[in-house]
Amino acid sequence: MFDAWMPGAERIDGGTAPGPSGIGAPRAVWTVTGSGPDAWSAREEALRLVEEGRSVHLVWNPFTGEVVQSLAGTRRSRMPLGRTSRYSLHVDHGHEGRVCLTVAVVARSEEPFTSGPMCGLSPILAWLDSWDIPRRWPAGPPGQGGTAVEELVRAWSRGGHFGHDQVPGSTSAGPGALDGARLFAGPATAESDLRSPPAPRRSDQQPSAVS
Repeated sequence: MFDAWMPGAERIDGGTAPGPSGIGAPRAVWTVTGSGPDAWSAREEALRLVEEGRSVHLVWNPFTGEVVQSLAGTRRSRMPLGRTSRYSLHVDHGHEGRVCLTVAVVARSEEPFTSGPMCGLSPILAWLDSWDIPRRWPAGPPGQGGTAVEELVRAWSRGGHFGHDQVPGSTSAGPGALDGARLFAGPATAESDLRSPPAPRRSDQQPSAVS
């Protein structure tokens, strides 16, 4: 059964977003916010993305386990994932497939989040599993670079999990060199291991942009 909203995640209004086409392979895309998880909360980054008109489905802080959802799984991410030209039209590949769920991790691409604690990961994977997104990396683990466009297009057609940098037509450097096997292991985290969200920022402080 598909859950439009991830159980246990805080919800905020991500604005109007188009619905899915209803056909094609299901996909999940992982990206990063470009900010430190020890300094910025998932809620702060989710609100920033909404304000910028780039809402994603989930924003996750792997240090605290905090997860914020701003779009239902039945809607499309408002963040451009990767565009290519077809018949003189620029097509965003995030609008393809039965579903394409985007997870923005509060992290920096140069510091892969799979090398640190991944608190609260298991519920995220369970939610993505509920949409029948297979736990595989058709284009290989993110951050390898140098993959030919034709290979990315073939991998994208299979569905599964992708880094933002692996979406055909993407110019993103995120999410960095991830350990794909460790990510899919979905380690359970005891409640006592979760950390408190960072304190709210001052008005003159701004987080980094998504990669």
